[in-house]
Amino acid sequence: MTDDHPHAHDDAPAPADPPTGAPPRWSALALVSLVLSVLPIGSLLAPVLGLAALIQLRRRSDLRGAGIAWAGIAVGVVASALMVGGAWTLWREFTQLSGRPALALRAAWDGDAPVFREQMAAPGREASAERLRDWAAPLRGRLGEFRGLELAPEPPPPPEKPLPDTEMRALYVGRFASVEGPVRTTVTFERPGAATSVAAIRVRRFEFLLPDGARIVFPPDDEQPAANAPTEPAGAR
Repeated sequence: MTDDHPHAHDDAPAPADPPTGAPPRWSALALVSLVLSVLPIGSLLAPVLGLAALIQLRRRSDLRGAGIAWAGIAVGVVASALMVGGAWTLWREFTQLSGRPALALRAAWDGDAPVFREQMAAPGREASAERLRDWAAPLRGRLGEFRGLELAPEPPPPPEKPLPDTEMRALYVGRFASVEGPVRTTVTFERPGAATSVAAIRVRRFEFLLPDGARIVFPPDDEQPAANAPTEPAGAR
């Protein structure tokens, strides 16, 4: 005697197997992982998609592309490491560059000629200790003790005449003991003509705009330091 009322679970269809004659398809995740691995930002996602593709391939026999997934992971990891390393190097060089003006002024106030020369382009790069003292003396007398210099969030004022291709400007805010309030300081940087690295850029000059409207340039543009040349102090313009 047969059972005319079979249980529902006995009649449930079994999972469909892929057709035996159909060739495996490429995993879309593996392909996307490989493509993204060579893109600047996509390389960060490529290893994640590659791992997801490997997990997918273990569960599905109708897909292929494990080699492509591994390639996406490997290329993505290497490209991401290079990108992060390059960004870190650029950030470190920018931080070093933005700190050069403060180091140069501190060295000028302290009379530390070697440190001052290291931060400066000509004419400050060739300044002797005696010339540096002569340059800094009127500044110290006018501004007082140097207390700090910070990069300002706004752009510098436009130059009076076009700058050479090797020069660029940034606005800083300086603080000095004898001046009430901040001193807007425009710093001109100079890049050596053949140099491409940020680390090669040096400070060309400072322009201090005092609250009373006086403008002081340091070092003076007309100065060309020499060891035995007569000295003239930096002055207000």
